[in-house]
Amino acid sequence: MMSDRLRRLWKVGATAAFGLLVFLLVFVLTLPYGRAKDYLVALASQQGYDVEVKSAGPALGLGIRFKDVTISSRPSGGGKPTRIVIPVAKVRWSLLGALAGHRTFQIYANLFGGDLDLETTRKKTESGLHVSATAIDLSEIPWVKAATNLPLSGTLDLRLDARTPGPRASATVGSLTWTCSACVVGDGKAKLIIPGDPFLAEGLGLPKIRLGNLVGRVPIDKGVGHLQGVQSKSPDGEFYVEGEIKLNDSLASSSLDLYVRFKLSDTLLKSSEKLRTLLSFADDKGKRPDGFYGFRIRGPLNHMGKPEWLKTSPFGALASGPKPIAPKSGAPSAAYGAGLPATVPLAPPPPPQPGNPTESVTATEAPAPPSADPAPPPAPPPPAPPAIIQSPDQEPPSMRVTDHEPPPPPPAPSPAPPPSSDPAAGVAKPPGGD
Repeated sequence: MMSDRLRRLWKVGATAAFGLLVFLLVFVLTLPYGRAKDYLVALASQQGYDVEVKSAGPALGLGIRFKDVTISSRPSGGGKPTRIVIPVAKVRWSLLGALAGHRTFQIYANLFGGDLDLETTRKKTESGLHVSATAIDLSEIPWVKAATNLPLSGTLDLRLDARTPGPRASATVGSLTWTCSACVVGDGKAKLIIPGDPFLAEGLGLPKIRLGNLVGRVPIDKGVGHLQGVQSKSPDGEFYVEGEIKLNDSLASSSLDLYVRFKLSDTLLKSSEKLRTLLSFADDKGKRPDGFYGFRIRGPLNHMGKPEWLKTSPFGALASGPKPIAPKSGAPSAAYGAGLPATVPLAPPPPPQPGNPTESVTATEAPAPPSADPAPPPAPPPPAPPAIIQSPDQEPPSMRVTDHEPPPPPPAPSPAPPPSSDPAAGVAKPPGGD
């Protein structure tokens, strides 16, 4: 049975836990969420945006839930404002993080048809940022179409992990990866508009161009990110992007320097005369030897420059063409052994005589012309050695080299003839022969 002391301790602990729970419930339910909504509106107004929030209430944990948030920009020059509607947004504060000595905030938003999770952590010496976006509909992002007047559709999945030592964004370290599934540029009706370009300032109608799956990765070191593996392939063409991103303390002043090379399919070019006309103007400046077209675009995010056609990437070109394949171990090279005789001589040719160092006969030397006197008919070739034609039950003759008489030097450094056809090669005759 439980002792009286343990029973008293259990009652004290249960009472304290119940009191803490009641306090947290009352604290959460009585928080002035209306004041939090007003603070959010004032904070956005300082950044140049107008925000409207329908309602605010408690979220699970120490957090606030906003519903039906509308964010509108303040365009200059009488343009149309950009509106973003967020059905649900949640902001949470980490109590455990505060006990550990740093501030951690988590933000969730149902945005652009997908989900956006953002977590920011601030410590004394550094700050961290983690962003995860899932199933974002690119057609609902207003800034994409505003850049070139061409609609962009597809599903975007993105992940960003960054760490900044100190307050300067130029020292950021991290990585950015993304995947755009079934990306499509244009709809066959909208016109490509690039201000400052005399040919594209008024707009040029382009067909619907399928990009396919656009993937890429950007590792960031000391505020500079280099694009890696940014490419896409589809039935309409191939696209590759190189370049770098330089982060500044102000995100709007951060700069991009990109080189894009692409190659469109013949089917797409045949279907659009305007597209063929556009590429014909870039043949001299932008068409590369490999059949791709290349252009460079650079500048700060808030004031990007116009595209510049270039045949060569300013970031260096990778070696093209397949690498040579090395032969397998033990396999001879294709050039080794070419033209060599199929047979191997029984004995190596003797070294040249020291008395005649200059006397040599080459293998390609033409034979001497025949004499004017009639020569007797050539003797028939000697019969084959009995060792080759003997029956299996007979003992083959011994093939031994005589050591009492040195062989004479051969007439040429060519392979030695078979022993059966040259009796002067130093091979003993089989028994019974002449």
